[in-house]
Amino acid sequence: MITKECPNNETLRQFWKNKNGKTVPERDSWEKFYADIGSCDVYRDEEVVDNLLNDLTKLPLKYVSIMDGGTQVKLIFTFENDQQAVFKPMRFGRDYESDPNHFYFNDFERHNAEIATFHMDKILGFRRAVPTVGRIVNLTSDLRDKAEKRLAKTFFTSPAKNLCFVSKCDYYCDTSHAICGTPDTREGSVQVFLPDENSVPRKHNRSPYRRSGRYCFFSHNS
Repeated sequence: MITKECPNNETLRQFWKNKNGKTVPERDSWEKFYADIGSCDVYRDEEVVDNLLNDLTKLPLKYVSIMDGGTQVKLIFTFENDQQAVFKPMRFGRDYESDPNHFYFNDFERHNAEIATFHMDKILGFRRAVPTVGRIVNLTSDLRDKAEKRLAKTFFTSPAKNLCFVSKCDYYCDTSHAICGTPDTREGSVQVFLPDENSVPRKHNRSPYRRSGRYCFFSHNS
């Protein structure tokens, strides 16, 4: 990042110290990551992020719940340290090509999109993408056995003897679009939650790529 673009890149650690006279706790990889979030970048210390990604991949799960809102399946993972992340299960393989007749806003989300975004953002030096990593989960011991009641009720065994679940969402949450294991393992992406907005005030910018009823400025000459 060019320094002049962000002359006052204050970390959360510095913000709390200067405004509230408090020290940000740094008891685990989540809190160490949070403490280093800046006003112009999401992280700086790669070792801190690497430790966080390792925990997102390996730390045992304590509880799994449905993430309300959104069009497709997303789950909230609560780990044994009571920290949380978003899990997006794999729908299809990386080589799968979308049907050209399928409207883009009804297409399946790809579980590895945020993973690719995180790494590309890191390579380009922006460091503004939220840390995201792949994880293989056991649908029996990791998900079903630790799921909230309304999620647990959507699990079933397919005719091929694979464990599947449906969850709850606006699109594609039915038995014809179930998430199935082989026989009960499934890959997905895990993305860390940002700190609570009450603790870390921030500005929200609407995406120029959001779905709307009119052309965006970059669409007129495309």
